[in-house]
Amino acid sequence: PPSNFATGIQHPFAIQSLILWSGQNGVGFDSSYRHKNENRAPVTFITTIDDNAHMIPGPVFVSGDATAETLTTFLVEVKQLVEKMADQLVNKSIQVDISLEKFKKRLLQEAGKIIKSKSGWFPQFFMIDKSRAERLAIQNVFPTSLIRLCQFHVMQAILRWDKEVGNSFEPQVRPRLSLERKHLLLRAVRHLQRCRFEDKWDKAAEEFVESVRRICIGSATSAETIIRYFEANWFIPEWKALWTDIGLPAGILWEKMLSTNNWTERAFKTFDQIFLASRANKSAYRLVLIIANQWFNYYREWRSEQPRFNREEFEKDNQAYEIWS
Repeated sequence: PPSNFATGIQHPFAIQSLILWSGQNGVGFDSSYRHKNENRAPVTFITTIDDNAHMIPGPVFVSGDATAETLTTFLVEVKQLVEKMADQLVNKSIQVDISLEKFKKRLLQEAGKIIKSKSGWFPQFFMIDKSRAERLAIQNVFPTSLIRLCQFHVMQAILRWDKEVGNSFEPQVRPRLSLERKHLLLRAVRHLQRCRFEDKWDKAAEEFVESVRRICIGSATSAETIIRYFEANWFIPEWKALWTDIGLPAGILWEKMLSTNNWTERAFKTFDQIFLASRANKSAYRLVLIIANQWFNYYREWRSEQPRFNREEFEKDNQAYEIWS
């Protein structure tokens, strides 16, 4: 168990939402360290999306650190909560949350699937950034789960020239590539990502290396520097299938949350903007109270039914939240 401060916060709406949507739409899993408390204790979100592709919050974990051990503990607890809730819903020992009443029939069907499954609660997939701690925790609790890396963050990490050191990342000396060469490199990466089968990988990687050599002709950065970076950080077995199409099951395409973790990233931004008023929070106690008393209820009470972002509705909801809070 965690040796430092750690607490999980949940709400029946959040648990029932995971039952309702995670089997079809998967879950996002991410941690944020910035502005949440003076000790930089990470806040970990589990999220899913509804039928309109809007983020719905799951349980939240506030801990002294975000290691494979602490995140495993969190996921075990969430899995148990979801399975217990599914059983209670089917046995009618707990009511459907009023905000999900219109989905009652479907919710009960999904709950029934969970209690009948030998695996219990098993989301369709997990979407993460390139975090070894998150990946190991998921594999500890859901050994056969589909894990995907956010495509946006793959490109962002490459442009930042991030490399792995232990369980974290630190900047590496960036290659001196012109903007045009960077664009060409990213195009080559995107082409490599489309490799669908393991037995095609060697050829695809060779084509990528050839592209890098052409891109670096006349550049201050050698092709070998870039090739070594990819071989050490992206071509290794633990990550290769998670960011290329090799890891996609047959018939599955990049769509909705299966392509990006931006829904979870946006959840952190919304939390900072609305609930922390774009200010750095100091107290961990205050942080937990905000999550428990306001975060879940905000989405429970004011969920948009429109697939596209509506600024007028967004501003109206925020005004209502300010009055309510």
